[in-house]
Amino acid sequence: MSTIDIQTFRAENYKPIKDSEKIEIGDMTTFIGKNDAGKSSFLEALELFLSCDKPDDSHFHMQEAETIRFVAEVRLPNELHSVLRDEYIPEDEDTATVVREFDRREGRTPGSETYLNSETFSKGAVKEDGTRLSKAKSRDYVWGFFPEPIPIFAERDVNEETKLKGGTHMNKLLSPILESGGFDNEIYEKKKELRESLEETTESVGSQLTNHLKSHLENISQVEMLPGDIRVDKAISPNIRLHDDHLEESIDISERGSGVGSLLQLSMMQAYVDFQVNEGYMLLFEEPGNFLHPSAERKMLDALRDIAAGGGQVVITTHSQVFIDNRANADMYLTRRNSGVTEFQKLKEEGFEAVREIGARNSDILQSDFVIYVEGQSDVEVLEMIARSAIDDWHERNVTILPLGGTGNMRHCNPEKLKNINQNFAILLDSDKKSKEDDPREEIASLRDRAQEAGVPCHVLQKREIENYYHRGTVADVLNLPAEMLEIGDYQDVEKHVERKAAEHRVPDGPPRIDCYDKRDHGRRIVKQMYDRGHSIDEVENFLRKHV
Repeated sequence: MSTIDIQTFRAENYKPIKDSEKIEIGDMTTFIGKNDAGKSSFLEALELFLSCDKPDDSHFHMQEAETIRFVAEVRLPNELHSVLRDEYIPEDEDTATVVREFDRREGRTPGSETYLNSETFSKGAVKEDGTRLSKAKSRDYVWGFFPEPIPIFAERDVNEETKLKGGTHMNKLLSPILESGGFDNEIYEKKKELRESLEETTESVGSQLTNHLKSHLENISQVEMLPGDIRVDKAISPNIRLHDDHLEESIDISERGSGVGSLLQLSMMQAYVDFQVNEGYMLLFEEPGNFLHPSAERKMLDALRDIAAGGGQVVITTHSQVFIDNRANADMYLTRRNSGVTEFQKLKEEGFEAVREIGARNSDILQSDFVIYVEGQSDVEVLEMIARSAIDDWHERNVTILPLGGTGNMRHCNPEKLKNINQNFAILLDSDKKSKEDDPREEIASLRDRAQEAGVPCHVLQKREIENYYHRGTVADVLNLPAEMLEIGDYQDVEKHVERKAAEHRVPDGPPRIDCYDKRDHGRRIVKQMYDRGHSIDEVENFLRKHV
């Protein structure tokens, strides 16, 4: 079954969150902040919403707010869109706003109401096989399309959780693997059959109860019974024992300590990748690096990335520099609490604000395993794309690519002093040659010589610039130009050539444009398409494999 894609989520008046405002929920979303900042509260709010559950009376903001609201902007699958009435979802729209609103009632369970595009759910909101479902069944039908939350909170007794008894976090982690991993959806189909059978039975019981209760209360028209969700994690209690080469008998994993328990959670995440447990679940993971050593943290991050890339959504909170420093393809939010109220700030390019927030120093995160220095920022992004495309375990290598700040700054670069920051580094430079017989530009040759004197690897490209290694057909496709117009020579200025040819193609008699080619954006796209099509940049790959 297709799943609703949550695009943004907003919590109002929940615990310390007065108004989170819209939080973009991407494939992977990370919240950074100090203890008690309110990160966990946002995860809890998201879990309550996805579970269609209710908050407690004590959860209302400052215990004074009268209403809690959870608001999600979502994209609907076609399967759901087709059964909703037009007043809820117009025919030409596939996005919607879903709201769960709760009213505080002193000493009692909060009252609740559900809205779809500002309309309350009513009888017949959903038509299934021509039948208008009741209000409760319509809401449950819609909620069946939301991703199932898998919450793992930091305040957990790892020893207790690893016992895998019903309802534990580890049991919830195991459930998707059992349902979708290697069993040809057999358990899913049996759950579906059981639910259909239960619905028929409870409907029959409801009819009988209706007849009897009406004889006692004449104003009662119907007793409706709903079977509720069927959860595999509450139906199983497996036991995990470890066979150790140094022990005669196997031992229960709960007796091996918190570190082993966390490694089991890491193994679970890796199993998710193996079994392709992605779509249909949202992983809410608080402090995924707890009790893990740094190399295991990096493996955890890689596994979470793979789950997100495979179609799932992952939301994490963290204090770990590993999860902050490796922030590719993740939406990051800085979380602060001022005067008891939690605030969220989305981080853009600059990640050092997050580093300062958790109390880390620059030296705590800049000690990469290896650093590659290149000329400018566009070279950083293009080289990163080459590395990610050509080297399978690039993320695990913990390499930082940094710009020297352009050719003009190279004369001031001192490789000997760079060794004081990180002794493991190399330099990759354009040659800026205009012909095969030319020597590299003076500043480049000088830096190369200084690097050699300091014993630092420094490679100067044989061709003029990185652009001279681009595949002509791929450049043409990315820029929507005829391939026959372009000539990517070894020593020509590719940027000026492309600008000129683009102007000739689009405005034959007009002046050359200076903005149709972006070295950073187009460079990334060109390299990605090149590698997708089987083309490579061997000279750069050889440099990376030799030194990294």
